[in-house]
Amino acid sequence: MLDLLLTNGLVVTEYGAKQLDIGILGGKIVSLVESGRSLAEEARETVDLGGQLVVPGGIDPHVHTNSVLPTAAESGIMCFGADRASEGAIYGGTTTLIDFAHWHPGDNLEDSFARKAKEWDGLTYTDYALHGTFREQEIPFEVLDQVPDAIANGHGSWKVWMTNTTPTRPHQKTDLGNIWGLMEKVAEAGAMLAVHAEDDELVMYAYKRLERAKQTDLQYMPDAHNNISEKISFERVISLAEYTGAPIYLMHVSAKEGVEAIAKARGRGLPVYGEILPHYAYFTAEDYKHPHGAIYHTYPSLKSEADRDSMWEALIAGTVSTLATDGVCTDFDVKTRGRTIFDTTGGFAGIEMRMAVAYTEGVHKRGIDLNRYVDFTSANAARILGLHPQKGVIAIGSDADLAVLDTGVSRVITKDDLHEADYTAWEGYRVEAWPSMTVLRGHIMMRDGELKQGPIGHLLKQHVGKDVRSRPAC
Repeated sequence: MLDLLLTNGLVVTEYGAKQLDIGILGGKIVSLVESGRSLAEEARETVDLGGQLVVPGGIDPHVHTNSVLPTAAESGIMCFGADRASEGAIYGGTTTLIDFAHWHPGDNLEDSFARKAKEWDGLTYTDYALHGTFREQEIPFEVLDQVPDAIANGHGSWKVWMTNTTPTRPHQKTDLGNIWGLMEKVAEAGAMLAVHAEDDELVMYAYKRLERAKQTDLQYMPDAHNNISEKISFERVISLAEYTGAPIYLMHVSAKEGVEAIAKARGRGLPVYGEILPHYAYFTAEDYKHPHGAIYHTYPSLKSEADRDSMWEALIAGTVSTLATDGVCTDFDVKTRGRTIFDTTGGFAGIEMRMAVAYTEGVHKRGIDLNRYVDFTSANAARILGLHPQKGVIAIGSDADLAVLDTGVSRVITKDDLHEADYTAWEGYRVEAWPSMTVLRGHIMMRDGELKQGPIGHLLKQHVGKDVRSRPAC
């Protein structure tokens, strides 16, 4: 007998969208049957979806939880933890989040992952994975030597920064030589390297020049985190990746030059992947001039209309692969505490709105097909970061992670609709889809705007496929 049967949904599988019934047993999808042919009495619970859209539960590959905000390091202010972020995710149709496990000097690598996992264990409404992360200028050779074993244990993605981001933040940049060493280990052991790519020398010089000119208001953020920095840093790290044979995942692409660098690399057959954020594809630098313009900001920066428009063009064309958030959940007073290019808080409460905004901007406004929508909201993140086919696909044997979207609604968003923070940058935005049910491993977590299940999420192992590591596979 099935644990759960979902009937009469417009289900998006790898083969397209079709009216199907989904049978679930033991947390897995065990049957996909043309609607009308299932036997409801063979299931302990049956839910008629009434023709609503069913897609794989969303995967947000870039969130931060329970971390001291770099621009508030002196005060120790932290963003919200896994409980708040994952609750918002579940309400929004996202079932997997990927956070960061920071290596600390003196740690074995497994210590880093264990410490961060404790912050999620028993608190998360979603499943989760962890990027191994370095924020030191140098990575000791004995730590680099631990990377292959960690990869074999299921830690399949790693992250570095090429910049300290602002002159006032704690150190986070790893120098290029040490990135070279990490790339060699990643390439050898079969993992993915994620990169925050900005040219540190250009960024820091820009800050000095802007300070000298007394141009430090938030509106000057694009002059500090500028297009030429993205171009040079992307080209530089792509060249190093090509030399070492490492696949790379370039986070929060913000400029058309970044898109162009990725396109050229993929055109040469390199396993280079790009990530954009919904607000880079909607807002522009002009929004920094609004009252409380900090709510639209994460690093690098918002840029011009041409840069913004290049984001959706690249996502539709498949030049970039994923839509993430760089999610940092805080309340309004924390998000807006900084007013200048030196102290504005990065990150952005957008996890909950990601699936609805993506449907509205992609499917409703631009007419992309539903499989492409699935690609950039879940499937590609699962492939690139080693979670496929367990996650990111509606298929026999995959986890029963599902987002049911009511595409018959049209509603204007207010902060009172949401759960991850007390503000939203999407205030007043009209969405043309709304999550009505979220299912995690066969458990109905949210239905009709109400939580139905407590925190049951667990840590996932990541194993990146050879095809993803050897060519631009998605």
